[in-house]
This record gives sequence, structure tokens and C-alpha cells, in this order.
Amino acid sequence: MKINGKEVIGTQFAYDGCHKIYIIEDREDLENAKERDYKIKDIQELESIYNNSCSLKFISNWKLTTFYVAQGEKANFEKE
Repeated sequence: MKINGKEVIGTQFAYDGCHKIYIIEDREDLENAKERDYKIKDIQELESIYNNSCSLKFISNWKLTTFYVAQGEKANFEKE
């Protein structure tokens, strides 16, 4: 999957239930997200969750080193 032309590395994402969406890239990310009570979802649900999230929504990786969609920016999902 690509989001706004950037390849997504990961098969899961962490979701706060409102607008924060973080791609889980490794086991450490997964453990950190679980410790902070984020919902862990399969990457196949990402576009639907994103489209139904509040207007403050964004997508980044858990480490905050890659930003796929900033708040207020349009998201373009490409499935392979």
C-alpha cells in the first residue's frame, strides 16, 4: 500500500479511536502502542478507518519519522 505516494511499511496500525493513526513498523512499535491502550488494527482497515475519523485525522509511523498524511491534507490510498 502507498499513501500519498509513500510506501507503507507494516501490516498493522495503532488507532486512538478518533484521529491519531500510526503505522506499526516493528515489534517495539506494537508493544509501545499496546502499552498506551491504542487499538491495533489490520492495515486493510486503514482507508475505511481514516475516512470515518474526525477532521483532525493524520497518519504517521509510530516513531514519527514518516508522515503520510498531515492534518487537513487529502489522503490518496494506492493498493497493490
